[in-house]
Amino acid sequence: MKATPRPRRILARRILKWLLCAVLTFAILILMVLVFFSWSAGRREVESPSSAAPTTGHFVQAADAEVFIQEAGPSSGQAVLLIHGMGAWSEIWRETMTPLAEAGFHVIAIDIPPFGYSEKLPGVAQYSRENQAKRILGVLDALNIESAILVGHSVGARPTLEAALGNPGRVDKLVLVAPALGFQVDPEETPHFEQNDPSWLVETLFSIKPLRNALQASSGTNPWLTKNLFTSFVSKTESVTDLRIETLQKPLVVQDLTKATADWLEYLTTAQDASLGSDFNNFKALPMPVFIIWGTADTITPLWQSEALKSLIPGSELSVMEDIGHMPYIEDVEAFNELLLEFLQAKPSTSLETL
Repeated sequence: MKATPRPRRILARRILKWLLCAVLTFAILILMVLVFFSWSAGRREVESPSSAAPTTGHFVQAADAEVFIQEAGPSSGQAVLLIHGMGAWSEIWRETMTPLAEAGFHVIAIDIPPFGYSEKLPGVAQYSRENQAKRILGVLDALNIESAILVGHSVGARPTLEAALGNPGRVDKLVLVAPALGFQVDPEETPHFEQNDPSWLVETLFSIKPLRNALQASSGTNPWLTKNLFTSFVSKTESVTDLRIETLQKPLVVQDLTKATADWLEYLTTAQDASLGSDFNNFKALPMPVFIIWGTADTITPLWQSEALKSLIPGSELSVMEDIGHMPYIEDVEAFNELLLEFLQAKPSTSLETL
């Protein structure tokens, strides 16, 4: 005679069935979200860089890429090149460009590829530090500028520093603003680069290109999340104004933005970086004056990294801004510009006090 299943066994089967249904439903919902935002990105990213770019700037051939730049100030003034961080573009520097230009500097803010309106180069390797550094110097070549002051923010500081390490004669001064250089997680360890060992999960996610692109469309290039992402970078949330959000969203209509920024992010996250900047021992050879600006409330690049970086660059100067997060030039515009101008206008032998 066939045995009747015990009540506990029946209950266990029902629970398992319910869990499987819940997991399947959740997976379907996630898939639908990814498909929707991928479709939205395809519908949105239809404009060419030249048609979408604002008339306040122009394109130059910088090494192998068409790079969008914006200029201010007299062309005869000392050149200052501004390089933004992840997800931004040259307009993010507008409130710094104006006072520098008024002080007589020739200010050039660039859209570092693949961001903003610059060319969306196909392929992950296109976004190595070495290639990006060539494009930074290529902007100077296009404008017939022999040397300049370089100012790099966050991950934009990586190619900025690479350009200075590889071509020190072309960099008069170097400014690193909350630079995201890939420091190790443990602050007690000797400072070193620690981003050449991605996890299996990260490598797997990036190896599946449609999934990688869909995740980027759902996050990094999703205009619905611009405000949330922007807010996560700052301490002073009042700096996340509607105007600044609209500014960051303007290039989201450019063709192939999601795919190109996914390529960039894949290189940043998974590539075996063998650049000059990945060896922190090279920092001691920087011959130009170096100025480091950091915020005490920075949660992206913790404050301990500022002292570590200063110790790696002999003679470098550090200014720490109180209660400021990862975007000092947005969170306290006046104080940041004052610090920057003081350094730019100082004679090479002049030493600034660390705040």
